[in-house]
Amino acid sequence: MSIRTAAVIYLARGYDADHAERFRRFVASYRAHPAGHAHRLYVIFKGFADAAQRATAEGIFDGLPFTAIDTDDLSFDLGAYADALRSVGEDHVCFLNTNAELNAPSWLAKLLRNLEMPGVGMVGATGSFESLRYINRLFPAFPNPHLRTNAFAMRREHAVALLGAYAIATKLDAFFAESGPDGLTRRVLALGLTCLIVGADGRGYAPPLWPISETSRQGAQANLLVHDNYTRGYEALGSGARAEVTLASWGRAIPATVIEA
Repeated sequence: MSIRTAAVIYLARGYDADHAERFRRFVASYRAHPAGHAHRLYVIFKGFADAAQRATAEGIFDGLPFTAIDTDDLSFDLGAYADALRSVGEDHVCFLNTNAELNAPSWLAKLLRNLEMPGVGMVGATGSFESLRYINRLFPAFPNPHLRTNAFAMRREHAVALLGAYAIATKLDAFFAESGPDGLTRRVLALGLTCLIVGADGRGYAPPLWPISETSRQGAQANLLVHDNYTRGYEALGSGARAEVTLASWGRAIPATVIEA
């Protein structure tokens, strides 16, 4: 069954001093790379100092057909997405954070095509095996496969059920929601579904193949579908520092198996 019009939700958070630059980067990439699939664009506005700053920010999106959604700035990205879903009626939803920069044509079509494959519950542009156990011992040990929430897509029914279940009040809560023992990827896997990284090549990579997907923190990141501050930060590093973060994300070798549970 083919997907009809999908929802694309971009999070425009105005807290950081350079927020306008981040919004412009997204808008430029959105104009440069056709989505390849019918969609409705929603823009979440949150975290602005005042109404004037909020209005100036909305002006950056002039010329783009979009629906504005205003939320509070209390529950980080996933909380804002959960709030926004009350205003979204489409059955399939793609979420893009403030730092997202689309990096290939037909980016939405590539995500949704893989999401519709049998047994797939969530797709994303980047992932990692990294463990944050060095921050808190409750994080799962390496390898800890999880999709990063900078750019991901789900069926609306799953997004409503899973995103709304998190109480995110601190940055640590946000980390746990992404890669903790009850993180979003693990919740999808617990439904008996898998999670794929989707590359700019349009291919969906199952967890055992994530380390060779040529996406985040791998070589030249030549297969990235969506850039963000995480992937741009990697590109700014020297070779030695790149090797260190690659090791943290993917280990010394490709694991023979990754248990999806």
